[in-house]
Amino acid sequence: MAGAAAIEILVLTYNRSDLLPATLATLLAQTVPATSIRIVDNGSTDLTGEIARSFASRGVHYFRRDVNDLPACWRDLQRIPTAEWVMVFHDDDLLHPEYLGAVSTVIDEFPEATLIGAAMKAEAAPNARDWAAISPKRTTGILSWREFARKLYEGFPFPFCSAVYRTEVFRRTVGDNVTYGKIFDRPFLMEVARAGGAVLLKDAFVKYRVHPSQDSRDSVTGPFPSEALMLQRYYREALGEDPWSRSGRTFLKRNYRNLSSDFERLCPDDAGGAARETFFRDALAVGAASPRSLRLGAAYAALTNLPRRLERSVRDRIRAKKESST
Repeated sequence: MAGAAAIEILVLTYNRSDLLPATLATLLAQTVPATSIRIVDNGSTDLTGEIARSFASRGVHYFRRDVNDLPACWRDLQRIPTAEWVMVFHDDDLLHPEYLGAVSTVIDEFPEATLIGAAMKAEAAPNARDWAAISPKRTTGILSWREFARKLYEGFPFPFCSAVYRTEVFRRTVGDNVTYGKIFDRPFLMEVARAGGAVLLKDAFVKYRVHPSQDSRDSVTGPFPSEALMLQRYYREALGEDPWSRSGRTFLKRNYRNLSSDFERLCPDDAGGAARETFFRDALAVGAASPRSLRLGAAYAALTNLPRRLERSVRDRIRAKKESST
């Protein structure tokens, strides 16, 4: 590594005073330290302020907004950074101690990149500190924004909090909260990558802590079906449907399955056939799918699920045989 990159970390938080200390501890434990760490509190009403101020002696700065307002808070996040690179970390995740060092290595190797990120692993233990072996050399190489979109659409376990942005691009990229709600992060990431390219570290440098108050479990604030469909439309426009291109093949294979996953996740109380038909009809209407992508995707999903169904069937028969013999 030629030299440590200047990376500023902004920690976005809201009412996570119980989880925040472990998160900050992992940020402060980086073998290559951040240029600065600043907590950006989006109007917390719990003990977040006290927790944040307790880290002041370790160089952690604290900025608090009076009102919880994600769009306004995001504008603050874009205004604050001054270092060449910026990372917006989440208050409920944990970062591998060698991550910033790995990012610096990537920046040296791919100076044209405007976005760098890594894979994640779900973690149920709230303060887990044990890490699997990782390597900064296991990367995707530089990806165009379309190839980056393809990786995400395929299901690469990319946590938004791992993203390290070139600050000048981060500042000028628009986060469209109106169209996408709280899942605006995917289009935002891809638009940043469009400016120069993205590099992904393949190993899990982030522990995504699973807990009851996760934003992804808060259905009151979304995402809503209409927002998910607009995100699917963005992917369709990014990847295309050309079967002769890798990105087009990915969309055609995954569109039906990804839409089905969105429906099951966002409409758990509307499992009936009529609700599902309406969802897919809306997908066609807004351009989130085409008749061809749904037809080919359904066939691909059926074919790839067949081995799994057969495997489950064999296991069930073996289990039933064992139970009948006892």
